Amino acid sequence: MKGNLHEMAIADLIQQNCRDRKSAKVSIEHSGRQAFLYFQNGNVVHAGLDDRSGEEVVYEILQWNEGTFDMESGVKPPARTIEKSWSSLLLEGARRLDETQAGNDPFPTEQNVHQEVNEMATDFEGLLKSMSGEITGYIASVLVGMDGINVASHTRAKVDPDTVSGQLILLVKLIDTSIQKLGAGELEDNLTTTEGAYLMMRSLPGKQYFLGLVVDKKTGNLGNMRLIGKTYAERLAKAMPR
Repeated sequence: MKGNLHEMAIADLIQQNCRDRKSAKVSIEHSGRQAFLYFQNGNVVHAGLDDRSGEEVVYEILQWNEGTFDMESGVKPPARTIEKSWSSLLLEGARRLDETQAGNDPFPTEQNVHQEVNEMATDFEGLLKSMSGEITGYIASVLVGMDGINVASHTRAKVDPDTVSGQLILLVKLIDTSIQKLGAGELEDNLTTTEGAYLMMRSLPGKQYFLGLVVDKKTGNLGNMRLIGKTYAERLAKAMPR
């Protein structure tokens, strides 16, 4: 399969190949440079660019918006230089791109990130708790940044907020990429309906953060969820430091 990066972004290539659990090699040409991605058992296991290999190559080429690609199925990787899951690679790549576009240091220290999160968490958890009393069928809520870091959470069930946050933000980023290609404007919210629950991600106005909500499908009300979610997304945005 051949194509160009205007039609299919590198993040989409990674997602498609990993979900199909293919063994494949993808060669990518960009401004006279050539990179390689190797897939096996549902993950990216090796990447190469110039004389470098590994995760850092993936993070760099995720920023390529122009170029061509050529995929060969059934090709085994010559080495294994990547251990992270494909979803973790995409989240970290998106975080670095966001930081670069904002003109900040793309590699903040873990200590600084956690210090900022801890300072914000207390007040936000109070707002999430207050919101839980206004949503029928409420199960859980999270406040998460576009980098996948969970700022605050509140739950009435056995739910791992960090896992939920990471997966939902990955989904939002992939949807947002498609929306941008369609020229459909800014993403306001994303609703996923399962057999037993509603899952909604609502963007905070003017912020790189999302409010995630999980509501029981049988006892909850979708209109109530959307209305209260929008109201509290605005309150959370106002409570954030500028």
